[in-house]
Amino acid sequence: MKSWKTYFYVLGIIPIIFSVSLLTFYFHAGLILGRLPRYNQPDPKELEIYFFYEPIINFTGNIWVFSLAFWLLSSVVYIILKRKQIVWKPILISALGQFCAISLFLSGVIEWFAD
Repeated sequence: MKSWKTYFYVLGIIPIIFSVSLLTFYFHAGLILGRLPRYNQPDPKELEIYFFYEPIINFTGNIWVFSLAFWLLSSVVYIILKRKQIVWKPILISALGQFCAISLFLSGVIEWFAD
């Protein structure tokens, strides 16, 4: 279980890193503008801080997409293999991280960033 537990925790941290980096950029832009940015107001590429945050957000976003797929696959495999002795805590904690990134992906923040 120890290796499964570590694996699930790592897969739960990746989306948190993506969410924190994107939200940091969003609120930093809000501090600069004096209001929170909205779709195309302003274009994020017009901000000077964009070139600092963009590589971090894109890198962690790409890794998050793969971690979501691996998390789904590993959760199913773990539940099948360990069906008699499932430890839910690591799965639920990593699911919380994935849920945070998915909910952020469905918000206006990602819409503004992807503009």
